[in-house]
Amino acid sequence: MQEGSIEAYLRRKGVLAVLIEIGLGSATFQDIDEAVLVSSSTVSNRLQEGVEKELIEITHRPTDHGTQKRYTLTSVGTRVLNRVREIDLDKTVQKLQRLQRERETELERLIGRLNRDKLIIGFEHERNPPDVPEDTIPADALGGLEPPSKSEEEAAQRKRLEEDLVGLDEKTDNESDDQP
Repeated sequence: MQEGSIEAYLRRKGVLAVLIEIGLGSATFQDIDEAVLVSSSTVSNRLQEGVEKELIEITHRPTDHGTQKRYTLTSVGTRVLNRVREIDLDKTVQKLQRLQRERETELERLIGRLNRDKLIIGFEHERNPPDVPEDTIPADALGGLEPPSKSEEEAAQRKRLEEDLVGLDEKTDNESDDQP
């Protein structure tokens, strides 16, 4: 086992949190995954790398439903964790995780408030639309299109009504053919 490889492993994201969680007692993947603030695939990779570096070992414990795979620290892993604890790095890692969880909670609160505010603002604009004088709307905001004239609007309305009537005539003609 090379010291440099352990050093590189310890610098990887989530490694210290994984070792600290296992150091509390043997742990299942689910225990570690819930406690550590990295993705499940990262946890899986860190566990596998820890086994390869001989810091972590896998044990199997019988349960009512079969066997349970658990992770424990090897003697080298325990020595590393003891050094982590000597300099209170474990407390720093746990504090960082707590702060990250608080940040996530506060972010969710902020998003909830913004969404609620958006609904309130939207409702207020529907009830009391802001007064915007037409001369303050830039000409290019309308896309260079002129609104249709009154006669064009009436012609379009008439055409839609005629199309609706044609559909009714065809439908009623078919119904009258069906009846004896």
